[in-house]
Amino acid sequence: MKTIELVAAILENYANRGTFKGFSRGPIRTGMARFKILSHQDRFFNLILDMRKKTLRFSVVLPEVPANSSMYREFKKFVESRHSETLPDHRRIDAKKATVRPSNRSGNVALTPTVKNRDYDYATRKLIHLVHEIYPVFLREAHYDYMIKTFNLDPEHL
Repeated sequence: MKTIELVAAILENYANRGTFKGFSRGPIRTGMARFKILSHQDRFFNLILDMRKKTLRFSVVLPEVPANSSMYREFKKFVESRHSETLPDHRRIDAKKATVRPSNRSGNVALTPTVKNRDYDYATRKLIHLVHEIYPVFLREAHYDYMIKTFNLDPEHL
């Protein structure tokens, strides 16, 4: 329960500071906890903490991305690049503390960090930072049309 409370406190702190528009806790079952976050473009993100697997998982970060698409290949490279030692420490994911891998199920792209050395604090924060980089960096720079269409955004107000 300590780990679940730690992750919940981190997420709640982000919500209180305005990083998220909303946050709520979901059910807790043996070694698993679910959280719901209201964030980018008023979208809900479901975060699953699985202590048995030592993972956190955003089940849908990007919807409607075919697994065999160039966009998904580019996204995998983008996520991998966040582990690069050429990035400053505050932007880099230290592979000794966590590794983040994307996956794609039926066009829904998920992000899953595997936590190392029980450093759930580090993994949670790095996952949130990574998700916040996806929209202004990955999507806006290389997949602007996807972002407008998929999230039904008005380009005049971005």
